[in-house]
Amino acid sequence: MFNAQMDDTGSRRALRRLRFYAALAILVCLFFVIYGAFVAWDSYHRLPHVYAALRARGVPATANLVRCAPGFGAYRGVRCRLSLRFDGRLRAWYYPEDSAQFKGLAVGVAIPVLVDPSNSSIVYTRRDVEYRTNAGTSVVFWYGVGLVVLGLAGFAGLLWLWRPTMPMPRRANRSPG
Repeated sequence: MFNAQMDDTGSRRALRRLRFYAALAILVCLFFVIYGAFVAWDSYHRLPHVYAALRARGVPATANLVRCAPGFGAYRGVRCRLSLRFDGRLRAWYYPEDSAQFKGLAVGVAIPVLVDPSNSSIVYTRRDVEYRTNAGTSVVFWYGVGLVVLGLAGFAGLLWLWRPTMPMPRRANRSPG
C-alpha cells in the first residue's frame, strides 16, 4: 500500500498569504475611517473656530506669493507657496486651503492675510476667513464623510467574507421531553 506523507507547504503558504491580504485590507479600511474622520472633523470643527478667532482678533499682515506650481507626490492639484515677514521672522509655507484664489497673480504680489497673535504659525488669507473656505459642511467635510463610509463598507465587506459558508452541524436536542 502507498503510505506517503502529504506535503502541506503549499496550503500553509496560501493561508499565510491570505492572512497577509486580510491584514492589509483591514489596515486600508482603518486608514479610510481615521483619515476621513480627521478631514471631516477638521472641516466641521477646527477650521470654523480658527476662522472665528482670526475674525475676532487676527492681526492684518501682508504675505507675498513665492510661486504656484502643480503639486508633487500624491498631491495632484496646484500648490502655492507664500512668504510672510511677521514679528521680525521670515516664514515661507505651502498654503493649505484654496489655491485657486492665487490664479493669474504674478510672483511677488502682496496678499492680505490675518495672523493669529497668540500663534503666529496660524495664517489664512482674508478671503478664506471672510468666505469660510472649506469650513462647516463644505465639500471637504463630505469628502471626509465619504471616506469614513467607504472604510466602514470595506469592514462590512470583510466581515461578510469571513462569515461561515459551510452549514452548521445540527446539535441534538438536549431539552427533556
